[in-house]
Amino acid sequence: MIDGEDRSTPPNWLILRSVAAILTLLLTLPAARVTQGGETPLRVEMAEFVFRPSTLRLTAGRPVKLLFGNRGQIAHQFETDYLLKVPVAIVDAIMHVESPGVAIVRMQPGARATIDFLPRARGRFPFACTIEGHREAGMRGLLDVR
Repeated sequence: MIDGEDRSTPPNWLILRSVAAILTLLLTLPAARVTQGGETPLRVEMAEFVFRPSTLRLTAGRPVKLLFGNRGQIAHQFETDYLLKVPVAIVDAIMHVESPGVAIVRMQPGARATIDFLPRARGRFPFACTIEGHREAGMRGLLDVR
């Protein structure tokens, strides 16, 4: 003990981070593994205030790997109702999460992440950066699943 502080006990932030990681793991256990890899990723660039490309053409029944890169100077996110009920795997530099669906993927400047999923429903589904003002400034697009 130094200055009355017990050094054998981890700091609160470390305990909270560990609990969050365990909860995430427990919540994602029922999710099916989405892809086995091997498919060519579809690159999606985020910047102020655009997605490139803004239309993502996908084939129903074929596994998809979206590779996002935030080339902007501020945080951006990807949100689409299409992924709410589709099993996904999200991988970035510090985590790998499998989940029965995802609402939002948020990335800081310079960050990269992949989203793997198997599109099943055909149709045209909007997506956007839902950070305040970004969609309105033109940061939106379309998932075109055929």
